[in-house]
Amino acid sequence: MSLNRALGLWLVSMAALFSGGALVMPQAASGAEAQAASQPATPDAATLLFEERQLANTKAGQTLTYRYARKVANPELGATFEDRVVLMIETSAGGGDARDVKVDFFSPERHHAAGPFEGVTTNPMLLLFLENHLGDLSGRLKGNPRYFKTAIRTALRDAATVTATDLTVGGQTVKGWRVAVSPFKGDPNAARMRGLETLVYTFEVSPEVPGQIVRLAIKAEAPGGALWEESIGYDPTGH
Repeated sequence: MSLNRALGLWLVSMAALFSGGALVMPQAASGAEAQAASQPATPDAATLLFEERQLANTKAGQTLTYRYARKVANPELGATFEDRVVLMIETSAGGGDARDVKVDFFSPERHHAAGPFEGVTTNPMLLLFLENHLGDLSGRLKGNPRYFKTAIRTALRDAATVTATDLTVGGQTVKGWRVAVSPFKGDPNAARMRGLETLVYTFEVSPEVPGQIVRLAIKAEAPGGALWEESIGYDPTGH
């Protein structure tokens, strides 16, 4: 399946999963209203990652560069390497906050076909990163990618933590949010995951950064150290 088609399926499935008002934040109790009014409301994971108009702060002709890194302790889980992904932003025929996005996914020796995406408002980098990861994960563990995908979606709905935090981008500090989730904790098939049931997914976003995505990271700890580390982060220098 191409990453372009996979992105579309992720968007449809995530919209269905988070629809229906299940994650609407309750009203603050009357006794705490004054204090709550002075604090930014904590959004749910779905709003931050899949509903924000993340490309609204980009413009035609802009490129967003993301540095990718993958490090594994066991060679059977694949290679360790670094690469980059570049998004090229163009004006969409639909106007408004929508953008057309072309993608240069990895250097020639590892290049993936992805995009272009037309009329999108969310940054496709998150779903491109996850889809690439899931293809890798399911291939290494010889599992059904739909199983892993469902676990991640369900955990984001039911078990994610969202924390307001300061993030560092190009040496500068910006205000943002960190979403963290452990989708395979307590998984009935954990014994078959070769230690990767400990994977923790962390998503950092900030409205102060073009495209809003600051850093996406996936890590599995093991007694002897990290078993799997994978991340992609916004590089404001464009290198």
